[in-house]
Amino acid sequence: MMGIFFLITLPILAGFLLLLSKSEGVKKNLALAVFLVAFLNSIAVFIRPPADLTVHLIADYNLVLSLNGFSKLMLVFISFFGLLTCLYSRDYLKETQAYYSYILWLLAFSNLAVFSADFILFIFSWGATLVLLYALLNLGSGYSAKKALSILGAADFSLLLGICLYIAGTGSTSMAIGSRVVLNNPLVWFSFVLMFCGSLAKAGCGPFHTWIPTAAESAPIPVMAILPASLDKLLGIYLLARMCSDFFLINNLAQAILLITGALTIMFAVMMALMQHDLRKLLSYHAISQVGYMVLGLGTGVPVGVAGGIFHMLNNTIYKTGLFLTSGSVGQKKKTFELEKLGGMAAYMPVTFICAAVFSLSISGVPPLNGFASKWMLYQGALIGLFGSTGLLMRAVYIFALIAAMFGSALTLASFVKFLHAIFLGQDSSSDKKSYTEAPPSMLMPSVILAALCIILGVLPNLFLKKFISPWFTGEIIFIGSWNGLLTFGLISVSLVIGIIIWVSSRNNKNLRIDAAFIGGGDLKYVPTFPATEFYRSIEEVSLVNPIYRFLKLEGLDLYRILTGTLKAFSYIFFILIDRMIDFLTRLVGLSVLGLSWIFRKLHTGNLDQYLAWSLIGLVAMFFILMAR
Repeated sequence: MMGIFFLITLPILAGFLLLLSKSEGVKKNLALAVFLVAFLNSIAVFIRPPADLTVHLIADYNLVLSLNGFSKLMLVFISFFGLLTCLYSRDYLKETQAYYSYILWLLAFSNLAVFSADFILFIFSWGATLVLLYALLNLGSGYSAKKALSILGAADFSLLLGICLYIAGTGSTSMAIGSRVVLNNPLVWFSFVLMFCGSLAKAGCGPFHTWIPTAAESAPIPVMAILPASLDKLLGIYLLARMCSDFFLINNLAQAILLITGALTIMFAVMMALMQHDLRKLLSYHAISQVGYMVLGLGTGVPVGVAGGIFHMLNNTIYKTGLFLTSGSVGQKKKTFELEKLGGMAAYMPVTFICAAVFSLSISGVPPLNGFASKWMLYQGALIGLFGSTGLLMRAVYIFALIAAMFGSALTLASFVKFLHAIFLGQDSSSDKKSYTEAPPSMLMPSVILAALCIILGVLPNLFLKKFISPWFTGEIIFIGSWNGLLTFGLISVSLVIGIIIWVSSRNNKNLRIDAAFIGGGDLKYVPTFPATEFYRSIEEVSLVNPIYRFLKLEGLDLYRILTGTLKAFSYIFFILIDRMIDFLTRLVGLSVLGLSWIFRKLHTGNLDQYLAWSLIGLVAMFFILMAR
C-alpha cells in the first residue's frame, strides 16, 4: 500500500498543491523531493514488491494492481528518468507555469499503467498520459500539441478497440500472465494489429512518428527528454513486450510484421536524420530510428533477441535522454539549435562535450558502450532466427532485418560525427564570437550520471542482464558469440592513456610544426571551412537514394495530414449530403408555398358568382368522397 501511495497518490496530490503555489522555488524543490521519494520507493518496491491490491467495485468487476519482474524494472526507470529531468529543469526553465504539476501527474499515471493488472485501469492511465503529453507540448506550440493529440488519439482509439476485441475473445479484463491467445482467426488478428498500432504510436515508431520532429522544434528540451526520449518509449515497448509474451502466441507472420516494421523504421528514420540541419530534429529522428531496433528485437522471437530488444529499450532511454539534455545545455548558451550556427563548444563546455561524445558513441553502437551491448544481442537474435527458420520467405525477412540493423548503425555513426563536429569540434561560425561557461551543476549532473551508466552497462552488460532481466525472462538467453566488455574497456583505456602521454610530451617539442590543416608538409595560405551541415549532402543526390528521399519528404505521407485530410473530406461530404440537402428542401418548400399562394391570390378575384361556383364544386367533391366510403 505504501508503494502505491508514494508512486501514484503522492505525485497526484503534490501536483495539485503546486498549482496553488506562486513561488518558483517552492515548485522546483517540492517537485524534486517528490521525484526523489518516488525513485527511492521504486527501488524498495523492486527489492521487496508489495502484495497485489484488489479494489472491489460494481457487481463482479474488480480493479487489480499487481507487479511482475518486468513492471518492477519499469517503475525504477520511470522514476529515475523523471528525477533526472526534474533536476535538469531547475536551471533550464525560467517560467514553469504548470510544468511541474504536469510531470508529477505524468509520473503517477505512468506508474499506474505499469501497476495495472486490468485492461480497464490500464487504458484509463494510458489515456491520462496522452492528455498530459498534450498539456506539456502545448507549453511550446499549440500546433505540435494538436498534431500529437490527433495522431496519438487515433492510435489510442485503435488500442481501445483492440483491447475490447481481446476482452470479447477471452471473456476477461485481466492482464494476468498465462492467458495467451492464438493468432488463428480474423478477430484475434484484428485485435493484435489494433493493439500493435497503439503500442507503436506510443513508442514513436513509424508510421506514427511524424508528431515527434514537429514537437521537437517548439517543445522545451526537458519535455522532449521525458516524453519521446524516455517515458513514451518505456510505456510503448512495455505494452508491445507484454503483447508478445503475455497476451498473444506470436507466429511467423506476426514475427515478420514486427521485423519488417522495425527494419523500415531504422532505415528511413536514420536517413532522414542524416539530412537535418536543426539539432532537435536530428535527435528526434534518431529517437524514432532506435525504436526500430526494439521492435526488431521483439520480432526475432528468440530469447537473446527479445532480451536484447528490452535491454536496448533501457539503453536507448539512457543515451537518448542524455543527448537531449546536453543539446539543451548548448542550445541555452548559444540561443539557437541550428547546426550551422553552433561550433567550438568543446573548449567552453568540456564536461558536456565528453558526455555528449559518450552518448553519441553509445547510440552508434561503438564498443564498449551500452548501445553496442544491446545491438550485439539483437544481431545474434537475428542470426539465430535466420538459422532456425525453415521457410525461405522467413529467412529473407531475417536477412533484411539484420542488414537494416547494421546499415542503421553505420548511418547513425555518420550522423553523430556530424553532430559532434557541428556543436563541439567545428569552428564557431556565428557572427558574434563570445566566450561561454559550462552548464550549471543541476543541468550537468544528470548528463554525467547517464554517461556513467552508458559505460557501466557497456562494460558489464552480463551483470545487468543476470540481475534485472533474466530473473523474469522466460527462456534461456544463449549467446552464439563471446564478448568481453571489461577487457575491451581496459584495452581502450590503456590506448587512450598512451595517446594522452604522447600528446602531452610532444607539446614541448620545438621541432614539431603545428598547423590548422596538414597538406603533405606544404604551407597552407588559406584554411577552408567545411560546415557540418554540408556533411553527406551529396548522398541525397545519388540516383539510387534520391527517390527514397523524395518519398520520405512528401508531406502527404504525414499521418496527421492524412487524418485531417480524411476528416475534411468526410465533413465536406456530410456538408453536401446534410446541410446542402436541408437547404435545398427548405428552399423547395418555400418556393412551393410561394407558388401556391400566388395561385390562390389569382383565384381570389372578388367575384361572388365565382366564389359560389367554387363552393358548389367543393360540395360535389365532398359528396363523392363520402359516397366512396
